[in-house]
Parts: sequence; structure tokens; C-alpha cells
Amino acid sequence: MAKIEVKHFGKILSNGNISFYHNDLWHEQRMSLIGKEFELIIREKHQKPSINQFSYYFGCILGVCLTCEQFSHYQTREEIHKDVFSPLFLSYKIKVVVGKKSWLKDVSRSLADLSKAETSDFIQNVLNFCAQEGIVVPEAESYVEKHYREINLDKE
Repeated sequence: MAKIEVKHFGKILSNGNISFYHNDLWHEQRMSLIGKEFELIIREKHQKPSINQFSYYFGCILGVCLTCEQFSHYQTREEIHKDVFSPLFLSYKIKVVVGKKSWLKDVSRSLADLSKAETSDFIQNVLNFCAQEGIVVPEAESYVEKHYREINLDKE
């Protein structure tokens, strides 16, 4: 039989009680487990990076890098990310042990695994690298203003 795992999301209230966002689903699953043992894990919800962070990184920062001489041998933004910035700022080493042999292996975290705060730190590291290389990247606010404009239809 396939194992079904349902994640429930909610908030811890100031009095310590739990408020679920989908109370009916929580109740239904609780009722389906009557008489059975269960496991409950409570942890802080992972705050995924925002679309704006990804847009600024891939659209603006990597877009500017793609036009610079230092990165002229790269064809795509993804290549620059994979070959340069991911190994520089998202990689770490793990020790692999098989029998009596062991070696170090480089592993990179995925951008999707980062939190909003970690993504901001990563973007800041990339911006610092670009500044040291003399690459001028527009501020996030000016990038948004240039590429995303709200149009007020009432004034037409």
C-alpha cells in the first residue's frame, strides 16, 4: 500500500495553541488515525525565495554578467550560475566513505532549497563579486522600475 503523508500548515498562537490553515483536513486526517499510533513533527515553515529574487538574479544580475567580457565565453545565464556562482557561494564538501576508501566530494545547494534570507545573502555575495570585477549591476529597485510598471487603466 502506498504511504500517504499529508503536511498541515498553520500558526502557533500567542497562547501556544495551534491554528491550522485547513482545519477540516486536519480533523479528517486525525479521525482516519483513531486507534493508531502517529508521528507529529512541528518545525518552522521553510520560506521559499521570492519570484522577485529569482527575477533579479537571473534577469538582471546574470543578464548583465552575460554581456561582460569576463563572462564572454558563456552562452547562457544558467551556465554562469552553474559554473561560477553556485560553486563559489553555494558549495560545500562532504566526505564519502566506502569500505576503507574515502574522498572529498563537492556538493552545491540548489537555489530552491534556500530561504528568502539565504537567497538575499547569496545575491549580495554575487553583487560583491561583480563589484570587485568592475561589473555594474543596477539596484534591484531600478531593475523593477525599468521592467515592471503598473498601468493605471482609470487614467486613460
